[in-house]
Amino acid sequence: MTRHVSVRVEQVSKTYRIPRPDAPRMSDWIRRPAWAVRAPKSQVVTALRDVSFELHDGEVLGIIGRNGAGKSTLLKVLSRITSPTTGRVTMRGHVASLLEVGTGFHPELTGRENIYLNGMLLGMSSQQVTRVFDAICEFASVGDYINVPIKRYSSGMQLRLAFSVAAHLHADTMIVDEVLAVGDAEFQRKCLGAMRDVSRDGRTTLFVSHNMSAIEALCSRVIWLDKGAVRESGATDRVIRSYLASAVPHEGAANELVSLRSAVRTARTIGLGELSAIRFTRREGAADRPPWRVAFGEAFQLSIGFKLNRPVPDLIVATGFRNDRGEDVLTSHSCDTPDSVQRTPGSTTGAAMVDVCQPWLRPGTYYVEAALLSGSQLLDYVSEAATLVVDEQRSDGAPRLELKKGSTSPIWSWQFADDPLC
Repeated sequence: MTRHVSVRVEQVSKTYRIPRPDAPRMSDWIRRPAWAVRAPKSQVVTALRDVSFELHDGEVLGIIGRNGAGKSTLLKVLSRITSPTTGRVTMRGHVASLLEVGTGFHPELTGRENIYLNGMLLGMSSQQVTRVFDAICEFASVGDYINVPIKRYSSGMQLRLAFSVAAHLHADTMIVDEVLAVGDAEFQRKCLGAMRDVSRDGRTTLFVSHNMSAIEALCSRVIWLDKGAVRESGATDRVIRSYLASAVPHEGAANELVSLRSAVRTARTIGLGELSAIRFTRREGAADRPPWRVAFGEAFQLSIGFKLNRPVPDLIVATGFRNDRGEDVLTSHSCDTPDSVQRTPGSTTGAAMVDVCQPWLRPGTYYVEAALLSGSQLLDYVSEAATLVVDEQRSDGAPRLELKKGSTSPIWSWQFADDPLC
């Protein structure tokens, strides 16, 4: 089956001329007119630089990058809100854009009137809009407010209705910018399902988001924009991993021992005790890599140092791993197992060691959390005590299957039987 190119972007650049911070003011013209005439009044800022890609029917393209990377500017060029300075954009069929809450809505018109207005702007007849009107209202969950002016809606209601209109009015290409950032959990789930349905119907979607989990769940391909240029493009998992790894402050964790003296405390009980340091110790080999960089499935020991100002009963040291998407992966406490060695009440300094025997964390970057407790009382907590990087390479040399998903890939014991379960 031949797949047509629905979006083609060729060497697109976009520049803006903005006033310089030190541009002459009116007082400068009065006091020093000669200098003011010669002083530069503006500067050129490049928002996009030679961006090129193609998108076929039914593809969902994710666009990621830090704030100011040019993502929204690219979507505005594709939506024909602004024209590129150089380059060319070719888009086939109707385009529905959802770049911010209430895009394309008139605040004085009711929800019903705005649905029909958007449909006509997309080239649909009133009969075509009527056929999907009930589905739009049901998806948006605006209820009795459908005949109320849009200006009376909350931002969440406007967002739900705008996305519902874009998803149901059968545009050939949908352009969505951070639609999941405002909605609640139920609406986000419905959005993800609707965008999958749109893709299965053969419609093309461009999706910008800082939510890497949503990008990974929806997009078949990802473009990473950095300072207006395409830094990397390709498979979703690979590009996201490269993008998130670029933000990791490896320089601060280059040594075996990471001091926590100056770490930012998320919570702390002043005067009782504090976490002092954290250290990774590799079990064997791999001397060419720093201790905080392990192979997929490689065992290591994690040590957490502490200092108490006075003896603390029921001392507990805890650690946790959070991935670069902000999701908690696992947590472990020194009191989890009955044979855990506890500090004696008279000890005021020391360290707690835990053997991370088979974490099988998926390749990526993880932030290690550390906590110090006395029973249920939290004494000290550091949310990003250290950084752990898990490489693609497996510790046993076996190939890693790309179809594995989730944060962990545990190695469990499997058996096969000849008899089917029927």
